Amino acid sequence: MNLLKKKVLGGTSLALSMLILSACGSEGTPAAPVDTSALQDKIAGLEKKLTEQGIKSDEQAQKIAALEKKLTELDAALPAAGQGVNGQTPTSAGNNGSAGKGDGVLITFSQYEKLEVGMSVEEVIEILGGEGEALSEAENMVVYNYKGTGGNGANAVIAFQGGKLLTKAQSGLE
Repeated sequence: MNLLKKKVLGGTSLALSMLILSACGSEGTPAAPVDTSALQDKIAGLEKKLTEQGIKSDEQAQKIAALEKKLTELDAALPAAGQGVNGQTPTSAGNNGSAGKGDGVLITFSQYEKLEVGMSVEEVIEILGGEGEALSEAENMVVYNYKGTGGNGANAVIAFQGGKLLTKAQSGLE
């Protein structure tokens, strides 16, 4: 008899479970459709922007190539004409000095006054008695600092381009 009760209860439990599961299953209301048109519009807008940027990038590359070609042509024409930009004579690489730590010379205001724009590096070194400390170097230019006689911080700054004195400045020299 116990066995019969177990089978009946087990069968009833199984039938009840299946009934509950079928009520909760896929028979419910279907999910509402998701509106993806707004997302598709955003994607289309982004794709359009990306295409426009690609076109702009191509146009910029073409402009850069044209400018580089023009620059090459101008570079080739300048030495032939003997004139630089704005009517200035182009400077050659020249000797801008050793661009090192300098000779440790102290210069006077009298020596500084003897320096003239256009002098060669060798002429300047002869007047000042040695090289100053290189502050800055560029392709065709070197800027030197010379410590000077006078108060604390007395100095002169001298720039060479193409091996020629381009500019000079001093502070506190005596």
